[in-house]
Amino acid sequence: MLVGVIDIGSNAVRFCVSDLSDSLVSRNLPIVFQDRAKISLYDALTVSADRRISDEVLNTLRIAILRFDKICKSLNVAEENVSVFGTEASRSATNSDDILSMIKNINPRWSLNLLSQRREAMYGAMGIASSFYEIKGLVMDLGGGSIQISWVSTVGGEFVMSDSAVSLPYGAAAIFQRLRAQSVKEIKAEIASAFELALKKIKLPFALKGANLYLSGGGFRGLGCLAMSVLSDDEYYPVPIINGYRCSIKDLEKVAQKKVSNKTMDKLEDLFRISKRRASQLPGILTLVDALVSVAAQIDSVYFCQGGIKEGFLYSKLSDSLKISDPLVTCTTAYARPACAKVENLLASAMSSYTPSYISKRILPAVVNLLYYQAPYTKDTQATAALNIAVTGVLAGVHGLTHVDRALLGIILCERWGAEVFDERVMAQLCELVVSESRGSLGLAYMFWGYYISKLAAVLADLFPAGIIDDENRVTVGLEIDEGDALLVELTFVKDDPYALAVWDKVEGLEKKVKKFRKKYNIVGVPKVSFQLSVN
Repeated sequence: MLVGVIDIGSNAVRFCVSDLSDSLVSRNLPIVFQDRAKISLYDALTVSADRRISDEVLNTLRIAILRFDKICKSLNVAEENVSVFGTEASRSATNSDDILSMIKNINPRWSLNLLSQRREAMYGAMGIASSFYEIKGLVMDLGGGSIQISWVSTVGGEFVMSDSAVSLPYGAAAIFQRLRAQSVKEIKAEIASAFELALKKIKLPFALKGANLYLSGGGFRGLGCLAMSVLSDDEYYPVPIINGYRCSIKDLEKVAQKKVSNKTMDKLEDLFRISKRRASQLPGILTLVDALVSVAAQIDSVYFCQGGIKEGFLYSKLSDSLKISDPLVTCTTAYARPACAKVENLLASAMSSYTPSYISKRILPAVVNLLYYQAPYTKDTQATAALNIAVTGVLAGVHGLTHVDRALLGIILCERWGAEVFDERVMAQLCELVVSESRGSLGLAYMFWGYYISKLAAVLADLFPAGIIDDENRVTVGLEIDEGDALLVELTFVKDDPYALAVWDKVEGLEKKVKKFRKKYNIVGVPKVSFQLSVN
């Protein structure tokens, strides 16, 4: 089922067509078409004494929507499956009825919605929830005219949010306008006071200390791109995707201290994904963040999200079972070959109680689904293409992944193809990302188990090189743990099987490779691994 959405925001109008057919991949809200029109209703209201959107702006909006109507028809989107949403600016315009009438004249069968503050906050929160596998924390959606504040939890497969979400008049464009007439100190104090009251009103069911903060909206995405640049120790940050980017609240405070003036504005516009408009609004956004940090410094991690109103609406249309599906697994299922289920079962037999659940339950199935994807590639491109599969490759546009998901998936698949890459700096940066974003020792454990999976998966894939099972009994995998917690992986092959003979040397070298990898990264707290080969 194709679903069309028009999100008439304060700073821009967003259009999309998404395929929500009844399949697992719907969890990733796959986009068939998307576009963004630079139409700022907030600016139109600001220059109007009676807060009326001018005929000129309405006509520009009409043309953009007419274009989308034709696109929907060309894609055969059912008219009753197109929904239009108006937010803060549409809601507060004195001639909002003119907007609704204009849209109804274009297509009377579309669903028209002027969202209440409550409904806007709900869809914003759902959009953020759609951006990750599980979330629990404070959520903020920054628009042009206002900011929505709530809390959300999807832990355990249940979507729960505050029933008293707050909307404050501190949108990116709104603060920008106020800074022209008021001092930063004055506005910061006002926003900080409003934040304190808002945090009480939304009734957080968890302690603010150590909690996560999820930020969405164009202004916050621009802030995230600035953070990528300011906080990156290297020449560039290795994952140029805003959704899933994480930094600490202390790091965000460093970014908030950055001074933006007319002299530095041009430099900001040169940074990745920071437009001239976003650059002009950054002083206001940094003031907002500075105020937030002053009242919520106990927060631990800050996550930036792509999901907004349109993603929230699309996510709300999914079945409950799809909502709790793992986006890392659903986005890779379509690439699995018939042998992948067998390979996954064999690899699962080689996992132990020491294996982090993130690896065994989420990463392993996704890796196996993609085990053969680079098989048709030439030898000199396989490892490099695999490394970048979720950064600039076929999964780059997938919704719902964190940067650790993207980096670790690429690293493991790269190792599966021999890890001979064109630029080793990219590999090093992605490895560093996994370690630093996963609290050091846990990240190293992810790296170890990822390497272990990659080398064992390469052997198993070579036992079924066409991705098809023609002999179920070709190999069995067993696992024993001795008193010293060392793992013994037992591989039993069919005697004289040509496939087994072809991989025998590879298996014999696995123990040395795993040991060398652990020593290279000085990884502790993971078991020693040895392999035992036999035939029957």
